[in-house]
Amino acid sequence: MTVSREALLTHFDYTLWASSKLLDACSRLTPEELTRDMNVSHTSVLKTMQHIYYADRVWLSRLEGRTQAFMDPDPGPSIDDLKTVWPDVIKALREFVERAPAELFETDLSFRRLNGDAQNVTHWKVLFHIVNHATVHRGQVMAMLRQLGHVPPATDYLFFHLNL
Repeated sequence: MTVSREALLTHFDYTLWASSKLLDACSRLTPEELTRDMNVSHTSVLKTMQHIYYADRVWLSRLEGRTQAFMDPDPGPSIDDLKTVWPDVIKALREFVERAPAELFETDLSFRRLNGDAQNVTHWKVLFHIVNHATVHRGQVMAMLRQLGHVPPATDYLFFHLNL
């Protein structure tokens, strides 16, 4: 299967747009709302947003052949910190796609999972996974926002295109 660079770039533009919109919505929450245990996979709004950021950061380091700790020491970045540092990570992922030779997308990326297991996955699949992973967890945060009594932003992929 051949994946176009344009499709990959558009997906990273989308994930930057959607993550930024959600960070803006999260910045209106109280400290208690941000850290309340909502009984989801990463407990709270803040921890889930941190998880997406950490995953994006680790994947960037893997793609660039570097090693990066998955998490920062507790308490980790605040929502304001994430608004500053996370867009740079997503932009760097996009720049990786922009600079990479087209044939790289069809080759395997070798990496170690967080548990140490060695893996090989085709680059284009990893790149789409990064965006999809963020989308899944943004959906969880949007549900948490609703449970907290807030209206989440519209971040569907189609809305990204309608708002351009």
